[in-house]
Amino acid sequence: MKLNPAVFYVKQFTPTKWDSAEQKVKFAKNFVKFVVSDFNPKYFHKWFYQRLSCCFGHIAHYNQQGFWQTFFTNNHDKYEFIRQTVNHPCYGQPFFTYSDVETVLIKWLKENNVGNYYGGLVVKDVEDRELAEYKRLKSKFEPA
Repeated sequence: MKLNPAVFYVKQFTPTKWDSAEQKVKFAKNFVKFVVSDFNPKYFHKWFYQRLSCCFGHIAHYNQQGFWQTFFTNNHDKYEFIRQTVNHPCYGQPFFTYSDVETVLIKWLKENNVGNYYGGLVVKDVEDRELAEYKRLKSKFEPA
């Protein structure tokens, strides 16, 4: 997947009472690396999971492994993660939340058609399964 680069600056983001603008930049950069890498687990650090599970309306899914299993083990789940992420309305004020980061990342996902990319992979996965099933049934019921 070829994506446009994303550049983040400290001045783009408002610090919160709990996190600096630098921490917001670090999260945004890691998010982009994670998506560009097709959700490589090496970018799914504990600190990243803890923040991600509080962004875009996602929930923790019990723990890091549960979140991973819910969203990143197959193309359908990756598509669902992107769909939920881009449809999130970004509630809150940036001095209390990561809503400023969410807004920038949603824009980046949309500009790069990441949802369409994963949607296409889901369609291909379904077609491949159906074709395999068709071939199996054809060989079973078609006279030799």
